[in-house]
Amino acid sequence: MVRIVFLFLFFIQTAFAVSSLELAQNLVNDASKNSQLKLLFANSSYLDNKGNLDIAKISRVLKINSLLNLNLSNSQTLKLNFRAKADSVVFFKILSDALIEGGYVYFIPTELILHEGNIDYTVQVDSQYILDPGTLYRLLKKNSVYIDNIKQIGPYFYQYDLNFDNAKLDTNVNIALNSLTVLERPLKDYIFTTKNASKLIIDANDADFWFPKVLFLDKNLNLIKSIKNNEQNNHFEEFIPSGSVYVIVSDMYSLDNIRRGLKVLLKK
Repeated sequence: MVRIVFLFLFFIQTAFAVSSLELAQNLVNDASKNSQLKLLFANSSYLDNKGNLDIAKISRVLKINSLLNLNLSNSQTLKLNFRAKADSVVFFKILSDALIEGGYVYFIPTELILHEGNIDYTVQVDSQYILDPGTLYRLLKKNSVYIDNIKQIGPYFYQYDLNFDNAKLDTNVNIALNSLTVLERPLKDYIFTTKNASKLIIDANDADFWFPKVLFLDKNLNLIKSIKNNEQNNHFEEFIPSGSVYVIVSDMYSLDNIRRGLKVLLKK
């Protein structure tokens, strides 16, 4: 069971900008390789077009030079710690989707520390491979979330400092105003924009059993309103709160409950 801790002391954010060389050294975690790493990274910044470390390129260079091996001889229990200053709804949504897309479908939350918007979250997963930092970088980048630093802080224990300063939600469905839209079976939560509509109406298929979970967020991804229904209800109707830009639609328990998709209407 996840252990939740609310800190009332000053939360020290330890994410500082690191160079590509420092990040490469953290990933390799072997002092005997430092001279080789300096040849590869000391004179190369490896930044992307937003000025962030391009961890996909760094990871690729390390693997090409046999400095980073992500395959384990047998399955191990890995611990992954993620730290960020972010809205908790957005943090868990973006990170969970990235982990699942990265191949870690069954991960177990073990600890959560919250304080004044700072999140310190640890999960555990049994796997025969270590999470590819380049893959995680690409998946998070889709939502303008970046990795400031990665450290190995113990055997099979990795810490990631994430930057949510410019985070955005990557919408996956397009809902037109005043036109009923039929959505196919979801592989993940539906995310769409409100388009300045005043009312949202959603219907599930009569053969499904929907337990509505609908979140309204503003342009900065702050949660405005959360509606969660623990009782089955295949019809949802709600006035859209002022300032809402994004809507996340899901099920309280499992997306299998809406396997036949949804019908969505945004009314002006």
